[in-house]
Amino acid sequence: MQLSGHLSILFSLLLAASVSTMAKADEPSPKYAEVLSALHAGKNVKVILDLNRCTTVDGGKPGPSVQGGLVISAFRVTAQNGISFANAHQTVDSSGRPVTEYIRHSLSREGKLTVRASKLAAGAAEAANQGEFVCELPDGAKFVW
Repeated sequence: MQLSGHLSILFSLLLAASVSTMAKADEPSPKYAEVLSALHAGKNVKVILDLNRCTTVDGGKPGPSVQGGLVISAFRVTAQNGISFANAHQTVDSSGRPVTEYIRHSLSREGKLTVRASKLAAGAAEAANQGEFVCELPDGAKFVW
């Protein structure tokens, strides 16, 4: 009886420890939680990027020597994609042709920002992929408000 009582207590402790570990694994990173809280509070949240400090999704190579930023004017939050927001703007390419550039961002619950860029040339049927990068916070991407 004494041994089974100790086994029961040991089993309960192991179960509690594993549930606690699983709960922590499901919790978002502190930076994700901060950004989401700032967005929900209506703060003027900006993202600043340094793609050279990010890596390409396909090969883990450094991104191009490009820096930029934007104000998050609209966003959505899903369990699968985390916090997603985008920017589209019209410009001209190096040959002077009009293009629309699309930049999509997804901040995962783990605190990594994925940036996908594409452009649609005037008259083209499909957008051309310009690259996909993963940025660690705060090195390749940082959020400010």
